[in-house]
Order: sequence, then C-alpha cells, then structure tokens
Amino acid sequence: HAKGQLIQMTLVVDSVKVSSRSRSSSPKLRTPKFSSVSKPRRNVLLTVLSSLILIYALMPLVWLVISATKTQGDLLSTFGFSFGKSFALFDNISATLAYNDGIFVRWLGNTVLYVVLGAGGATLLAVLGGYGLAKFNFRGKKAIFALVIGAVAVPGTALAVPTFLMFSQLGLTNTPWSVIIPSLISPFGLYLMWTFASEAVPTELLEASRMDGASE
Repeated sequence: HAKGQLIQMTLVVDSVKVSSRSRSSSPKLRTPKFSSVSKPRRNVLLTVLSSLILIYALMPLVWLVISATKTQGDLLSTFGFSFGKSFALFDNISATLAYNDGIFVRWLGNTVLYVVLGAGGATLLAVLGGYGLAKFNFRGKKAIFALVIGAVAVPGTALAVPTFLMFSQLGLTNTPWSVIIPSLISPFGLYLMWTFASEAVPTELLEASRMDGASE
C-alpha cells in the first residue's frame, strides 16, 4: 500500500513538471501598449517637429521684444537677436505714445472699442440665434439654414462696395459704426453656434426643465 502511494506521488510530481515545462516553452503573447493621460506615448519625431514649429512661431516675437529695447542706431547696426548698447525700452514707449499728439493712444482705443462692441456683439448674436435655430421648430427654418450656408460662401470683399454705398446714403461713413455694424453679422459664427447647440445641449434636458416649470 505504501509503494502504491509512492508511485502515485511520483506520477503527480512528473505531471506537474511536464505541465510547467510546456508552459515555459510556449511563446508569450505581447500585450499591446496603449497610451493614456497618466502615461502618454512618446514619439521622438513628433516632439522634434513640434519643437521646431514652436521655435519658428516664437522667433518673431523674441525679435520684436529685443528690437523694442534698442535705439534706432542700434537697430540698424547690431544683430537682430542681440541687445543694443543702451536699454531704450521706456524711451521708445514714451516716444510712441507722444507721437502726433497721441495718435497711437486713439488707435488703441478704437481697437478696444471695435473688439468689445464688434466681436462681443457678434458672439452674443450668434449664440442667441444659433440656440434658437437649433432647439426650436418653426416655419421657414430650412430656408434660413440655406440662407446662412449661402452667406458663408460669399466673400467679404464682394460686399465691400455695396456696404460702403449703403452707409454713405445713411451718413455713417467715417464713423465707428461703419466698422461695428458689419462686424455684428457673422454667418459662420451663427452656423458654428447652431451646430454646437444642436449637439451640446440635450433636448431631453430642455423638456425636463419645461416640465419643472422653467422658462425659456
């Protein structure tokens, strides 16, 4: 009986050894490596190309900042990316602001005015119009969509002369309104907000809000 148990134990040990050898000899499959936010996949070529593009984009800005610190003589006699003999940044700023009775300050104010009223107003109107066209059904919606798409295809230069003639008859030429009013209308911005509101604002959320008593 003891010999029989010994033979069984020997067979079990041999089978375990055989199975371990077969597992070790079988080829191992490589698991694919996926990149994630915590462990991004590194690409040397892409990093080098991105670095070159970054340097190419920053070089004009660096040259502009360095050139602003030079006098006119140093600007013409020294290397573009090296500082001059004297630091004249504040003198150049004061001379620019005092040029022609402060005309640059007026130009800067006009730029801020056009950006705030023109770009801000165009964004506000595009958001309101795009949301209404995306979430409300009414007659003529398809016609408005075709009109917006057609307006996107029209270049701005084609409307320059008609816009000037219209503003000339209204007496708005040579005024800030002749710049602000055309910039308020942005067909592409309206189409962009229309598409964004259609996908980003769930219709179910609006229906649930209406059932809870929320206003439009």
